Amino acid sequence: MRAICFSLFFLIPFFAVSQSINYVDNSGMKQGVWQKKYANGNIRYEGMFKDNKEIGLFRYFYEDGSLKLEKIFFHNSIAASAHFYYKNGDIKSSGLYVNSLKDSTWNYYDFDSVLIMTEQYKNGKLNGVTKTFYNEGTIYEVKNWSDNILNGVWKQFYLNGNLKMTALYKNNKREGEEFYYFPNGNILSTGFYKNNLKIGVWKYYFEDGTIDTTINYNE
Repeated sequence: MRAICFSLFFLIPFFAVSQSINYVDNSGMKQGVWQKKYANGNIRYEGMFKDNKEIGLFRYFYEDGSLKLEKIFFHNSIAASAHFYYKNGDIKSSGLYVNSLKDSTWNYYDFDSVLIMTEQYKNGKLNGVTKTFYNEGTIYEVKNWSDNILNGVWKQFYLNGNLKMTALYKNNKREGEEFYYFPNGNILSTGFYKNNLKIGVWKYYFEDGTIDTTINYNE
């Protein structure tokens, strides 16, 4: 009986350590379950570490206790899928992190979980197409990016799907010819931009296609 008690005495610390949270080993590395709390006692975040790396599911909370973010780590903790939430539980945004930077396609939603915008990232910078949507689901705007800089076609659309305007960006500045349209598809105005400024003759039309006025921006 004394032998059994003696064995249990030494096993208790082992189980206590294995069950503890916020544990740092002798090498200074986080291990096991980690949890941080707000001043009011509610959990701020909780998740599992192995050798100082996040593994599996991490959950983050608002101060009132409602879920704020879920991240699932994979590829040796290099990447993580992320889902952000509004306090009412509806999805707010979702996407991928690689080396803690936004990567690939990110989706953003309004309070009713309706998709309102998509973005494409590489190494934490906007690269590729961003799209914004009307609540009805049709496209409102399309822009093109390279390393956080606007480059390429910029378009906007009416709710009925007809083109509203089209322009070009070059290194974050509007360059080249632009076209603006009425909801019925007829031309509204057209002219050129250079270095973010209107240049030359711009033509403005009535909805029936007849000329309204012309303005020379070089004068």
